[in-house]
Amino acid sequence: MDMIKRFDIIHELAEKKPGLGKTAMMKYLFLLQQIYDMPLGYDFEIYTYGPYASEVMEDINLAKHKNIISMEFDNIGYAISAKDYQDDKTFSNDFENKINELLQLFGDKTAKDLELSTTIIYLYHNSKMNSWGCDKETIANYVYEIKPHFTLETIQAEYDNLEKNKILEKVM
Repeated sequence: MDMIKRFDIIHELAEKKPGLGKTAMMKYLFLLQQIYDMPLGYDFEIYTYGPYASEVMEDINLAKHKNIISMEFDNIGYAISAKDYQDDKTFSNDFENKINELLQLFGDKTAKDLELSTTIIYLYHNSKMNSWGCDKETIANYVYEIKPHFTLETIQAEYDNLEKNKILEKVM
């Protein structure tokens, strides 16, 4: 994946959702790659706050350094906003509908909500790829094992929400 194209997507997300934090940006990029089949080339693994790829942090920091985005620290974390960035942006325009759909479905979620949603999706994907159980109880138990700060009821409710919105059927 061409790094310029990654910058286009990061810029597009920051433009459509100013004030986005680093964790939320990470989760949106995961969702674009995992659910919307956007070929970003990130290698996500499960981490403290859900799916994580160190390359995303590198790209965010480099985008800031290249004046593509700004990053301001406030009392609760970083707020990412788009800067005046002139590039072809043909890649992000091709995926604009997918970005808009992503923000419609996930744009109102907090970073903690995104942590739960993306962890369910990550574990659902791994279970599907390994022919393990992908039913609500199995996935909820997997999530609860690594994220006991969420109740089983909360995990199951989010699983139901993802299923209702046809997100799980899109998992690559």
